[in-house]
Amino acid sequence: MKSKKIFAIIALLSVTFMLFAIPAYAMGPRNNMLIHIYYNPDIENADLGSGILDINDWPLTSTWINSWSKTPDQIHLLSYVENGLMEFDLNDQKWPTGWPGYFDPSGDIHYNASTHFRKALAYLTDKPKIVSDILKGYGIRRDTPLPASLSAYEWPDLAANAYQYSRAKALAELAAGGFYLRASDSLWHWNSTKDSSAIDDAALPNLKMYLRIDDPNRLTAGQYLVSELQAIGFGGQLDVKITERTVCYQYVMVLYDFNIYTGGWSLGSTPDWLYDGYHSIWYFGWGAPAVGWAPNYPGWCYGHEGVNNDPTTYDYWAAKVKYPDTDQNLLYATYNATKIFWEYEPIIPLWSAAAVKAYKAAATGVVNFDGFGIDNYQTFIRMDGVGTIDYGFKSEPEALHVISSQWLWDWNVLGLMYDGLVGRNPYNLADPEFFLATDWQVGTWNGPNGLATEVNFTLRPGVTWQDGAAFTADDVIFSWQFTKACGAGVAWNYAMIADMNSSYIIDSTHVGIKYNVLSLFAKWWAGGLPIIPKHVWEARFPDWNNSLTFNPANVRTYHAWETPLAGHPGLTEAIGTGPFIYPANGWTKGESIVLNKNTGYYLSAADYDTLMVNSFWQYKGDASAKAPAPSDIGVISAIDSLYVRNHRTDLGRSYASYADFDSNGAVDLVDADLARTNYGKLAG
Repeated sequence: MKSKKIFAIIALLSVTFMLFAIPAYAMGPRNNMLIHIYYNPDIENADLGSGILDINDWPLTSTWINSWSKTPDQIHLLSYVENGLMEFDLNDQKWPTGWPGYFDPSGDIHYNASTHFRKALAYLTDKPKIVSDILKGYGIRRDTPLPASLSAYEWPDLAANAYQYSRAKALAELAAGGFYLRASDSLWHWNSTKDSSAIDDAALPNLKMYLRIDDPNRLTAGQYLVSELQAIGFGGQLDVKITERTVCYQYVMVLYDFNIYTGGWSLGSTPDWLYDGYHSIWYFGWGAPAVGWAPNYPGWCYGHEGVNNDPTTYDYWAAKVKYPDTDQNLLYATYNATKIFWEYEPIIPLWSAAAVKAYKAAATGVVNFDGFGIDNYQTFIRMDGVGTIDYGFKSEPEALHVISSQWLWDWNVLGLMYDGLVGRNPYNLADPEFFLATDWQVGTWNGPNGLATEVNFTLRPGVTWQDGAAFTADDVIFSWQFTKACGAGVAWNYAMIADMNSSYIIDSTHVGIKYNVLSLFAKWWAGGLPIIPKHVWEARFPDWNNSLTFNPANVRTYHAWETPLAGHPGLTEAIGTGPFIYPANGWTKGESIVLNKNTGYYLSAADYDTLMVNSFWQYKGDASAKAPAPSDIGVISAIDSLYVRNHRTDLGRSYASYADFDSNGAVDLVDADLARTNYGKLAG
């Protein structure tokens, strides 16, 4: 699964709190970390069950959930709805799943034919069977490229009109598009007149399918689709590759030589993914397919070369999702974008995980982050009771490149090494929590195209880089400007800074950024960008701000994590301000990655403990942990019962302090809601 959101990188979505006094206790995390690398989640989970691991990184299958739910004294399970999406990615620039160029439903007949072909694939995708038989109920069906957590933004009539599994409807779509199975050669053909005697009649090329072997759920879903295609006569026209992630990446996202791929994304908490993932500028604007890797690698390009002035196109509404001025306009734009997306089915969304992750029962300090689960920044700072944290990875990182890395596992490491200015509250993703900044002020200015967003950040004082150098306002400005100079195709986070007009230092603890656009999301873009040390990166690329001599391609080949840091034995040039330090030679390929706790970090585990309990606990958290009277299983029903008794005149009123989460002297609707939405989340 790729770590999409270019915008809010998952590992950076964490809680940070302001210190008001210098504490006497040790700073930074409680323990060092050893990441164990696996290529199969079942082998990883077996090591968790045997005591080798302390925590896992991938949603469990029902087999593990059913087994470990019987041994809560050994393994704890926590559930969440994942901010992610599994999908069948379709190549919208390759026949017959697509046709090269900008999509135009009123143009070349191939465009319309490919739409019928994609819809046929959608009808052959048995989503209820996938959820019930593969996921065993631990998944939520999806029909747009938004995760389940953002379903409120979708086209409101979608559920009633979604593609329901039907071979008959699939065959009808193929027929409507001019496709037919010819008896003489048992191959599927197409021609523009839907007449088998037409001169342009031709057998379809083999469908190139890449099925990821490292995720059993996606692999099985892909095999289901293969079986359906065979059942309607495509058996002789399938080229199916079941292979590992890096091979898929090469053929799907570099060479664009595929039709169907079992893709997956871990997404952010705002719907601007509809723009960053599928606007045509993120395909052709990134140089695809001539240059490998573009965020919109399916090549869905329904617009007019980046000119967003036609309200019948997807690009038009996706741009309004990216740049909304009000919540209502955002909702309206998202409705329209998801409706157009559904009408033409450029990919086939499958599911968001109704996920469960696991950790050793002896561990303390675990935080269940909304949308992402237990393996996160807060957990690893607070975690205790296990010594060195043994953390399992389902897949190996590709690189530890803070500018160019794009995979989830890369950022699960990088997010512990580097901080951004702003993160998100783990139990309410709409709220900010601060890292290298302690506050922000959002305003507007008269930009080149009208009113535009401007954001000022107050920087946290006293922060140091992991080599001891002081963190300064110069580092922030450099990080923004350097990332923009690297540009599309090199900077994975480029979308977060692409609309920057200028940035500036106000004073030693205040910086500002002006955008060319007006958007509710703009404050998160610069705030979420990882900050890198100017004194390291500028030394490597002294001409970075000279467009005549600077070659961004050289940044991609710069392996800071393999480059010793001069004057600092044991460190590499991959230093950040984060809570964990990557040591020299810390990565043994195929086996493990070592991370050392940063004892010079600006927060301590004790700060997290105190602030989460005192400032957060009575409003959010694990209802069962505050409820000593009823059992964990019965806590919600107990609170519901108390709520009912307090609001009926024919029953005696009762009160229990353990159920009064907002401490207002009554068990009311607020308490019932908090119990339902936060049950199972640890916050103390």
